[in-house]
Amino acid sequence: MPKQKSTRYRLALDLGSTSLGWAVLRLNEQHEPNAIIRAGVRIFSNGRNPKDGSSLAVTRRAARAMRRRRDRLLKRKARMMNKLVEYGFFPADVAERKKLERINPYELRAKGLDAPLTPGEFARALFHINQRRGFKSNRKTDKKENDSGALKAAISHLRQQLHERKARTVGEWLWLRLQAGLGTRARYRESRVAQANGKTRIEKSYDLYVDRQMIAEEFDALWAAQAAFNPQQFSEQARGELRDVLLFQRDLRPVRPGRCTLLPDEERAPLALPSVQRFRILQEANHLRLLHPDLHEEALSLAQRDAVVDALERNSKRTFEQLRKLLKLNSTVKFNLEDEKRKELKGNATSAALSKDGLFGENWWKLDEALQDAIVWQLVSEQSEEKLQNWLQANTGVNATQAETIANAGLPEGYGSLSYKALARIVPALRGAEVVNGIDVPRTYDQAVQAAGFAHHSDLDSGFDFEHSHDEVERIGERVIASTGEVKPVFAFKQLPYYGKALRRHVAFAKEHPRNEEERYGKIANPTVHIGLNQLRVVVNALIRRYGRPTEVVVELARDLKQSREQRQEEQKRQADYQKRNERIRREIASMHGCAEERVSHADVQKWILWEELSFDVADRRCPYSGVQISAQMLLSNQVEIEHILPFSQTLDNSLNNRTVAMRQANRIKGNRTPWQAREDFERQGWSYDSILQRAERMPKAKRYRFSRDGYERWLKEDKDFLARALNDTRYLSRVAKTYMELVCPFGTRVIPGQMTALLRAKFGLNDVLGLNGEKNRNDHRHHAVDACVIGVTDQGLLQRFAQASADARGNGLEKLVENMPVPWATYRDHVKRAIQCIWVSHKPDHGYEGPMMEETAYGIRKDGSIRQKTKADGSTGRAITNLIRIIEPTQKLRHGVDAQGQPLAYKGYVGGSNHCIEITQNAQGKWEGNVITTFQAYDIVRRLGSKQGPRRLRHPTLAQALDAYGKPKKLIMRLMIDDCVRLELDGNKKTLRVVNITGNGQVFMAPVHEANVDKRNSDKTDPFAYVSKYAGSFQKAKARRITISPIGDLHDPGF
Repeated sequence: MPKQKSTRYRLALDLGSTSLGWAVLRLNEQHEPNAIIRAGVRIFSNGRNPKDGSSLAVTRRAARAMRRRRDRLLKRKARMMNKLVEYGFFPADVAERKKLERINPYELRAKGLDAPLTPGEFARALFHINQRRGFKSNRKTDKKENDSGALKAAISHLRQQLHERKARTVGEWLWLRLQAGLGTRARYRESRVAQANGKTRIEKSYDLYVDRQMIAEEFDALWAAQAAFNPQQFSEQARGELRDVLLFQRDLRPVRPGRCTLLPDEERAPLALPSVQRFRILQEANHLRLLHPDLHEEALSLAQRDAVVDALERNSKRTFEQLRKLLKLNSTVKFNLEDEKRKELKGNATSAALSKDGLFGENWWKLDEALQDAIVWQLVSEQSEEKLQNWLQANTGVNATQAETIANAGLPEGYGSLSYKALARIVPALRGAEVVNGIDVPRTYDQAVQAAGFAHHSDLDSGFDFEHSHDEVERIGERVIASTGEVKPVFAFKQLPYYGKALRRHVAFAKEHPRNEEERYGKIANPTVHIGLNQLRVVVNALIRRYGRPTEVVVELARDLKQSREQRQEEQKRQADYQKRNERIRREIASMHGCAEERVSHADVQKWILWEELSFDVADRRCPYSGVQISAQMLLSNQVEIEHILPFSQTLDNSLNNRTVAMRQANRIKGNRTPWQAREDFERQGWSYDSILQRAERMPKAKRYRFSRDGYERWLKEDKDFLARALNDTRYLSRVAKTYMELVCPFGTRVIPGQMTALLRAKFGLNDVLGLNGEKNRNDHRHHAVDACVIGVTDQGLLQRFAQASADARGNGLEKLVENMPVPWATYRDHVKRAIQCIWVSHKPDHGYEGPMMEETAYGIRKDGSIRQKTKADGSTGRAITNLIRIIEPTQKLRHGVDAQGQPLAYKGYVGGSNHCIEITQNAQGKWEGNVITTFQAYDIVRRLGSKQGPRRLRHPTLAQALDAYGKPKKLIMRLMIDDCVRLELDGNKKTLRVVNITGNGQVFMAPVHEANVDKRNSDKTDPFAYVSKYAGSFQKAKARRITISPIGDLHDPGF
């Protein structure tokens, strides 16, 4: 439709993780709403698996990682084979190489140290070494791996065994083991260790584990021995290339930090950098204020500030009591940052750690700040421990022992909010002063930001070049910068751009060779937020094209109401109790290990908390699964791990209620399953499931049920708000959306708390608009538009009154606050009802062919083409296997055989994973027929025709290449995919439906476009709702046609 005359209106947005309700309200001369012009709803996916709430990228990433590991192994084997053939070690003839497989490679690996081997024998030994080339340590990831300690202990033990047996290489030692009838593969071993209290504990370890260095040493020894016998064959060039194939390993790709708040083109600096620690110390010290008994607040003098900074720089923390003594203050004087929850200020944790004896000691303080930062950059970025220790010795003068200790020092992890370049400007500014009433006082952070030449935080998102983007923006007014008095022009985008273009601080860095806007400008990693902002852009731009830019924008922000005084006190007390508990645990751990409290890691504290939750009785704290008693000493070893009771990938629940501590073996056996799903494997270990439930009974109530048979189902029902981090997504999405909407409405964008919407909706009688006896009807998508209509009439004055009343309320119930509130205008309820009745809910379709091509289970195919299925106890064989995708490998004819025509036989098959679409075609007799195109077939079409001519663009001939009786392509009536819309006649009435599911036999299940929660309701026998299902023939009888509903609800019906 053509754009209407520009209208003065308020745009209300009810923004959720899978929905966007909106309403356009006309404003009068006083900018008060007096009519609802239109309302609508846009429904979209949140980018997560609806079954478990995990990101859709997680499953793809895990499968991709397995494929890549497999591919790298095969490529390495192929490279090794090719090089051995190229240098004449392996014969070029495949049959001749096969003969060498019969030779025991362990014998060759030992024999080759003393006696000459034929080129083929050497190649056989080297190819075997290449199959299992040992573990290569990575210092950064090893610190995070729970079993790295066991691996290193096993490797150390193996080296000791080599020395005791006088074995020159690991290959020779393995040959000795094989001759003694012992195994040559790494295996877990268990041993019972008696304790002083008479009880025993189970200690788990590897009996042997080979590392990459042992393999390198064996290669060098073998090569040197054989080169002495055959120097021409064993050339230096061959040695270099074969050694590289055997030992090469890609460095891990570092995770790129986020963007700097002040310099978005720069990466954030690591928290461990002394300059980052110094920035935090200066920032907090500059914000310190002295609170006198008369409540008078006084800033620190520069001398006082410097004394505090020096104390924090030399220590990991200082209590406020220590700071009072340092500044010689009366005990009645308090600090503004001091409360029941906070008793201290953190110091320079990095300097405190590295200045200890055995590391740099006092020499650390003699190093200039630039060298200190350079040292820590190496500590946090270098992956190779050997390279790091060499660098430390070469650049800092420490000895080898010190270098090893420094390399393993525990430093803060993560990243700050600013880059190193920004810190170089901010830290000197923080050391400066502002003149207040003729007195020099320390600068606060916001003052330092501007003193360093940066824009104020409120202007940071305006990094877009408005001045030179006349095609995209227009000047709409001026704004006075409060801090400087400077008058600046205000620009607004004519339409919302891609969010990454203007909100650079919130997105990841762009890719080097971008193919689209996401890769060119970067995107927010959270898929729910990314999709939500893109859909916001689609809807808002459509409305701007229709009505012009909004005068005001109101976004609902899902957050709690302002807490009352009693609630704040209760929350403060609870937080203080948590902090005291953590401090007690730190003291106990530090005492047990004989170390400083600051060396106690957060992970160890978390372990201890979970350990205490196992049972009140210390002697009865046992692994929930194996029943093994967990002592305090064992708890902090790598034998015990923190474990998610319900899999994190299926819940995204990392709360203490979903975590416990368990023995590592039990954790490995449980894997990524619920306790109930792993029960059979537990039983095989002799761990009774009933005993597991008994141990769970000793845990907190919120944790017990997760061990039960229906624990996961109960979690979905009871803790739905944690699913896919829905609440956090909503809050974050609303905040970012406010900034985003300010690009088109700089002066009139605001956010309101969500609880008020529910109260006003009930007061205005709007719950009955969709008819559920005064209760909000969440089974109708249009309830989002009802909320938007309420949001649109909630102005700033009402918000302020509401917030103040909620803070002052005492037991009357929040509903009382709006008891006497009049409706916005006399016909408001009628306007809402009319707007809702005119809505066609818009569903975002997904016409891409990407998706799972097949299920994961592979079915073996017999020579006669049949499939073998396991027969169950009741005689059944499970579901029938139909539409099997058969896998043929043309290069494996000898292994799998050929058919009568000499073509290779299929050796395994997979069931198709999903259906891409259904094509409704018309045959020569004029009858409609349905042809389902699977995702596998869609991929095959793209492979043959290319992505530009793939399923979404191909029209004639049809995807299925359906032919009529005369060999001509059938006429394509329509192609339907999930979330496409259809209009048809049902019982004499026109129905507008959405495609919900397409089965393999051509049955299409549909539901009215406004109906929500349809899958659950269709399965509920007590719910009157049911799907509408049709085949191609019944579609024809119902005069069905595919229709489109635009993002703002414009329906286009081509007619039958």
